[in-house]
Amino acid sequence: DTTYGCYTKETNSRMESTQQKLSLEERLGQGVVICGEGYLFELERRGWVSVGSFVPEVVIDHPSAVEELHREFLRSGSDVVEAFTYYGHREKMRLIGKEHLLEDLNRKALEIAKKVAQEGNALVAGNICNTNVYDPADPKSIEDTRAMFEEQCRWAAEAGVDFIIAETIDYLGEAKLALEAIKKVGLPSVVTLGLSKMLVRDHSDWIDAFLQLKAD
Repeated sequence: DTTYGCYTKETNSRMESTQQKLSLEERLGQGVVICGEGYLFELERRGWVSVGSFVPEVVIDHPSAVEELHREFLRSGSDVVEAFTYYGHREKMRLIGKEHLLEDLNRKALEIAKKVAQEGNALVAGNICNTNVYDPADPKSIEDTRAMFEEQCRWAAEAGVDFIIAETIDYLGEAKLALEAIKKVGLPSVVTLGLSKMLVRDHSDWIDAFLQLKAD
């Protein structure tokens, strides 16, 4: 969901703060942590992202638009600046014939997010998402999914993010691969699932799915 808010005196004070940046775990220990996002649909609404593929090419073509939206979320009270790499994975880039831009897109998105986060003492989050190729019955698709997650997590770690968000994952098995890739680069994780009738697509109950992810 997109998070909206106001540019308040409190927000301004926080943005100008020079105190040491707290980790995600430390901030959660103190209360709610807000992550303003919804970049894909908001940039589509503004005319920067094409309907259909929804690949974040805007990161390369119009980086200032992405930077400004990050800044708007930050001024609205977001504690996290999330790199706009949603659907910026190898399969999506292959489908639009721009797989050769994959690494540049990811690294640029991470660079923009980190730049804006420094303006407000915010955390920086890398981002991976559902791949649309995962099939629990197909070993090759499982390995392809793992490879896509691992390369994006590696780029995020090299950029110095504070944690990585894996979001709208449809299958518990796919979520476990995402979590495994994040743990492999030694970073904290936040995992969200896409639910249908309170089940993930491999028919796991969502509460049990989250408990399994926590156990992993």
